[in-house]
Amino acid sequence: MIAVYANKITNRLRYIFELYFEELLKLPVSFTDDQRVFEREAGVRINYSNKEMSGKMLTMRPHSLLFQHGLEYQDLSAVEWQGQRCLFRSSGDSFLPFDPFAAGFFLVSRYEEYLERQFGKHGRYPARHSVLSRNNMLVQPVVNQWSRLIADQLKKHRPGLLIPEVRFNFLTTIDIDNAWAYKHKSLGRLIAASVKSVLRGKLDEFSERLRIWSGDDPDPYDTYGYIRQVYRGQEELLRFFFLVGRAGRYDRNVSPAKPGFRALVRDLSRDFETGLHPSYRSNCKKRELSREREVLEEIIGKPVVASRQHYLKLLFPGTYRRLIKAGIHEDYTLGYPETIGFRAGIASPFWFFDLKEDQKTNLRVYPFQCMDITLRDYMQKSPAEAIELLKKMMDEIKKSGGTFISLWHNESLSDAGNWKGWRVVFEELTAYAMALKNDGYSS
Repeated sequence: MIAVYANKITNRLRYIFELYFEELLKLPVSFTDDQRVFEREAGVRINYSNKEMSGKMLTMRPHSLLFQHGLEYQDLSAVEWQGQRCLFRSSGDSFLPFDPFAAGFFLVSRYEEYLERQFGKHGRYPARHSVLSRNNMLVQPVVNQWSRLIADQLKKHRPGLLIPEVRFNFLTTIDIDNAWAYKHKSLGRLIAASVKSVLRGKLDEFSERLRIWSGDDPDPYDTYGYIRQVYRGQEELLRFFFLVGRAGRYDRNVSPAKPGFRALVRDLSRDFETGLHPSYRSNCKKRELSREREVLEEIIGKPVVASRQHYLKLLFPGTYRRLIKAGIHEDYTLGYPETIGFRAGIASPFWFFDLKEDQKTNLRVYPFQCMDITLRDYMQKSPAEAIELLKKMMDEIKKSGGTFISLWHNESLSDAGNWKGWRVVFEELTAYAMALKNDGYSS
């Protein structure tokens, strides 16, 4: 048992210590604000206060963040230590020169996003504004790394302490924004798109559309058989998220009333975990999110508890509060559209902490690290460059433990048009992740 003493046991303090010890290090932790009780503890003791105490223990002089109420602008100057940048400087007599608990809470709670005033396109938080990006720390799972620094200090303090070694896991997720390029589209949409192609002089596109719509050629977005083949026998490592909202400017999927679409969703949901891809319009229409969840549940015949926001629209705390209210318990939205990296500084799932309510919620957040469109369009990477970048990221996760989560779309696996050559990225990364996962534990 890890026993923690603090002058006051707040929700913030309890949350981040439980994240580090119980979730990342797999060690039980207890809390007390009674010094006499703390002094009688037989396990490893951590004094998270400015009190001077006698006896064998680890001391961390705390930053005030975990004892504050509401939101305040914080000093985010970095601390250089052993070649790594850290946040929230501590004192010379602390077991680390920075406070990993305050720093971890700041990142995982997405504290800085609550204070943001300038959002980018589609109302999204810009990666360049984050403290991790400004300090060149975005591609490192720093919270997982800090957990290993804590583990090292625990082992030095109590050599016989058994701390489970870390594991690498991975999960591949696929968003179905548009199930088919041409198939199962209404005649009206076919005619409108065909007229547009002709007016733009794209006669090859017009001919292709007619051949596919008539059934003579396969639809380029119909990559489901290929995906099944790659993940045969490993279906638990892949998730699908379906857009079933009403048609709109940013919501262009096939209607969920179409028999072909319903058959596809039912077929995939039998073998793979299936979640909701809440529509763009669901962010401003009160009942839309719950209605879309009900539509998907009716199609697959089982509860829907997971989701990822369309266009990665995510504002704190409003988006997550709406998901909780709609009965969603897992969210896979936390990542950046414009760059790869660890938006919350962590490569492991964690509970959403609502800073406005000052409490941990029952929403489990699964942060992703990379997206196909990010690599090709925003970062302008070739398939070979993407493979190199993401293998390095997986290696970092392997060292400190965590789950590598990637985001793909069915059309990006078509191996056609602008996506020519990207199937090899999907295949190589899957094979590499599988090898790391099967390699066992890392010390």
